[in-house]
Amino acid sequence: MRLKQYILKYSLEFLVIVLGISLSFALEKRNAVEYQQGLKNQSLNRLKKNLEVDLVDLEFNYKAHTLASGSIEWISENNLRLLSYPKEKVGLQITNAIIIGTLFVDNQEEYRALQNSGLIELIEIEEVVTALQNKYMYHEFYKKIEEEMLSQTRELRDYLYDNTELVQDKPNDLGYQTGRIFTGSQKIPQPLIERLKDKKWFHDYYRNLIKTRIKKDSILIEMIKKEIN
Repeated sequence: MRLKQYILKYSLEFLVIVLGISLSFALEKRNAVEYQQGLKNQSLNRLKKNLEVDLVDLEFNYKAHTLASGSIEWISENNLRLLSYPKEKVGLQITNAIIIGTLFVDNQEEYRALQNSGLIELIEIEEVVTALQNKYMYHEFYKKIEEEMLSQTRELRDYLYDNTELVQDKPNDLGYQTGRIFTGSQKIPQPLIERLKDKKWFHDYYRNLIKTRIKKDSILIEMIKKEIN
């Protein structure tokens, strides 16, 4: 009888010890998971802020490329009667058509940190992972398009400087120069018009990409908020 009591007593003590160890491991595991989840949410929150900054830049770029495209279209349509327009108006349109360009700021640091740390594997909403991959995959492509337009700008600057004069250093609401007047005595040569038309195609193509990116980034921000909460 006493032997049975000892066996029962030590069995219960052993069970309590095992349960205690198991509970301790479970708590440690839960704490570790919660810690990792916290790091993931912090990283996503910083990514969300980066996306919000990106949206501001994208809105600016959209307006800039819209303005440049519109000026090239105006020049193409009015080149034959260019000298009949006020020299200030012509100077402004030529300036917008040639000078306007943007530089894409590619900030991938937080996204790469999320990838390299393995925290991206903790994201529960799969659409967030896919959207992030899609977003940063296109960044290099955006930069290539902008480089092409900046290259075209450099090729067209000589005409700008030969046929306009800066009379007032006055920027528009986007920060681009507006104070040039047209000093040319004849219409713009057709080869240059054709080069401007080519530049317009890039402005329009890039503007459409930006419009799509704005929509996708806005949706991505909302998905990240849902993931964090």
